[in-house]
Amino acid sequence: MQPLADELATLGIDSGWLDGEAVVLDADGLPHFNLLQNALDSKRSSEAIVYYVFDAPFLNGQDLREVPLHARRALLKQVIGAHSGDRVRFSDDFPADAAKVLETACSLKLEGVIAKRRDGFYTSSRSTDWLKLKCQARQEFVIGGFSDRSDNAKAVGALMLGYYDDQGALQYAGRVGTGWSSADAVELRRKLAKLVAKASPFPPGTTRSTRWLSKPAAEDHWVKPQLVAEVSFAEWTPDGSVRHASYQGLREDKEAKAVKRELAKAAPTTARKAAVKPGNAEVEGVRITHPERVIDASTGHTKLDLARYYANIAEFMIPHMKWRPASLVRAPEGVAGELFFQKHADVRTMPGVKDLPGLWEGHGSLLEVPSAKALVSAAQMNVVEFHTWNSVKQKVDKPDRMIFDLDPGEGVAFDQVREGAQLMRALLEELGLRCWLKTSGGKGLHVVVPMSARLDYDAVKAFSQRIVQHLAQTIPQRFVAKSGPANRVGKIFVDYLRNGFNATTAAAFSARARPGLGVSMPIAWDELPDIRSGAHWTISDARDHLSFQKADPWADYWKCKQTMTAAMKALADVTPLV
Repeated sequence: MQPLADELATLGIDSGWLDGEAVVLDADGLPHFNLLQNALDSKRSSEAIVYYVFDAPFLNGQDLREVPLHARRALLKQVIGAHSGDRVRFSDDFPADAAKVLETACSLKLEGVIAKRRDGFYTSSRSTDWLKLKCQARQEFVIGGFSDRSDNAKAVGALMLGYYDDQGALQYAGRVGTGWSSADAVELRRKLAKLVAKASPFPPGTTRSTRWLSKPAAEDHWVKPQLVAEVSFAEWTPDGSVRHASYQGLREDKEAKAVKRELAKAAPTTARKAAVKPGNAEVEGVRITHPERVIDASTGHTKLDLARYYANIAEFMIPHMKWRPASLVRAPEGVAGELFFQKHADVRTMPGVKDLPGLWEGHGSLLEVPSAKALVSAAQMNVVEFHTWNSVKQKVDKPDRMIFDLDPGEGVAFDQVREGAQLMRALLEELGLRCWLKTSGGKGLHVVVPMSARLDYDAVKAFSQRIVQHLAQTIPQRFVAKSGPANRVGKIFVDYLRNGFNATTAAAFSARARPGLGVSMPIAWDELPDIRSGAHWTISDARDHLSFQKADPWADYWKCKQTMTAAMKALADVTPLV
């Protein structure tokens, strides 16, 4: 930083300690952390570093620590304010409403603002005399391990993060797997390889992946906890991990032992609201227009809340969406307004959503929603629900699952729906078929039967109809096989019609366009007695629920490739009741 030192020498300061921040400005004149890291790594780039000075605890032989802040800054401004250099600058203050200042900072995509008590004394430790008001949660973390990228063993796939507690133990804080370029990922892997250790620096049993995986995760490598990373994230989960984290760069100026969990002070209510005004919100790189628009008056949930939900739930939801043609339910006026069901759409308005042409003869291209960005960009276009086909695009005419939607009629208590699901399961198991369960997010439950993709839709639909008819004939006081509200008063209609070609069902983890914004949640059968309704979870608590789950209740679903032949024969041999 010789250019900075040279310019500081021209200020005429005999002695002093200056408190400020070194930054590198981008083309718009805004500080950019990665540019600073690059400048520190390259001596030639250090000329771009600018030093913003905002305090002076010592100046020209005077100890100013017990002088009020406004007086210290007045003295500092006399020294630096008239300075005409480019690299050392006086950091101006804004004696204005905190909400308005924070709103402006967030609209410029800055990290946030620092609020300081005007008459506060100088302290070298954390103090209530100054607060960080952040646009997004962000702090330093110690790197305690990493995993390789699945397609490149020379690049980092994810970093395991931690912070030191008051007893000096390194606590696990989750993983970060985005935010770096391909070159950064290789360079990080090179630096971490020099620090590889045999044992985990974290407490035993705390470093499991935050998501359920249908295949083994990449190998984890432990490292000596020496490197510090700057990470932005959406929020802390109840189990103490960062959610929706993004890597910002290494903090080579920070000692690992000094990294603690930051307990953020809440911004004023008006400031928090200001952060979601039009034009201020971006999720997964997608700009959310009118983020403050309420889409569910019963909860006050906004368009931005839904976009963030889909970004946070994506790692669980995408395995249920990828490869499958999808339909979308849009609610431009909110869930209480008119809803639009779309099987075709202009994907140019939804980055990440894929066109699937030629799969449905005589019709337009179908849609695939294969990524977090696709989910969020669809939410930006007012999509609330995602529905999927029973087949994948590679074998679009051969379903690989059969679904029974237990839809309760008027007067049916949810206790009866739970019992109905158990009876459906018993019948399927009697036929030799394994099945899995999820809430519908609405009034009922979905029973899902995976299968090998061998039969066509007509055969699967006919078989599912025969199963439902048998159930309705066997227990007519509980079940009905005919659709229509009049037919199911006091009974459960088991909807088999979703097993036809181009029919769809609400995807796992999809929100539902109903008051409350319930979520379709995969569950284990032994969880069923505790479920209060088909909308037991909503977008408010679905992701927190998953934070406490140790394993995917549908783990074996992904491996189950059962055939229908024996079951179809067994049911055909049953004499229908008259």
